[in-house]
Amino acid sequence: MTDFAERIRARYPEGLTGVISVGGTRTTYILEQQPANPDPGKINDVSDYAQTMQTRYLDLARMFFELGGQNIILPVLSYQSFYERGEEYARRYTKFAQWLVNDNFQDFYHQMDVDPYFIGIDTLLHLPASEVGHELGQVLQDFQNRWDYQDGRKKILWEIAPIPLFSYWQAQFTMPPDVQAELQAQLSQATDMNVMHDLLYRYYSKAAFGTELPVPHFYIASNRNGDLKMRSPIPLSLICGGSFRMFFTPYPSLFMTQDVLQAILQDLAFGREDSASVRSFNTDYSGKFTGELIEAERQRIAELQNDPDAILGMSRRR
Repeated sequence: MTDFAERIRARYPEGLTGVISVGGTRTTYILEQQPANPDPGKINDVSDYAQTMQTRYLDLARMFFELGGQNIILPVLSYQSFYERGEEYARRYTKFAQWLVNDNFQDFYHQMDVDPYFIGIDTLLHLPASEVGHELGQVLQDFQNRWDYQDGRKKILWEIAPIPLFSYWQAQFTMPPDVQAELQAQLSQATDMNVMHDLLYRYYSKAAFGTELPVPHFYIASNRNGDLKMRSPIPLSLICGGSFRMFFTPYPSLFMTQDVLQAILQDLAFGREDSASVRSFNTDYSGKFTGELIEAERQRIAELQNDPDAILGMSRRR
């Protein structure tokens, strides 16, 4: 594993950066902790569920860092979760999210030499001070203000209640005037769209993340029901194509083992001779087809085009 981590760091000198969207936490807890219960689907001890899942989150982050990863983004709460499941759910799980700065989590940050960031909480701080969401945002912001951030450390970004458009709107007020003026001057001189993208990414990602971060290299989520979930709004909203890869596990993502995560990173970093880019820059496919291959592909498509179940993203419950 040490050798693999060194290869990953050499492959990504800017620092391997990934987004892992943890889905199916209740299902994970039920399958692991409650198979013998009379009603295994009912979670009676919500605090134990939250504690168990937070341990699993840290285990996942530890696997990533031990495999050579530098920056990981982990969505925790969406802003919709404050409304869709009722006031009691929002109040309870908002309180649980404060555990992200408790002694256990701080021990993890120190042990792994990691700087924590809490992204998206500008939405919570916008709420009235009397609301529990604002309290959470204030607790996390106060922690960030006290934390001793250092260059060169690994980073873990907890994504909480983000509305990316709000963060980008806020950038006009939160980014220093000299930084805004510098961006305007650089854009006015830019004649290469790659340069334009990089300038804008650095500016808006710094505004949204509170730190400089490379464009993420991959996204992992669950598609256990067949659908392909997109549950990390801020980093995904910043990506404009390129070599970004997406992977979907057919089970709740917390069941992903270290061997599986290593296999994903192996495929990401070394799985193709042209792994530096997933695009093809050929003007056509000259020399890559024969008449036999063309006919076989035509037959394959003819079979699949009449089979809606072959489409990725269609919900499937077995």
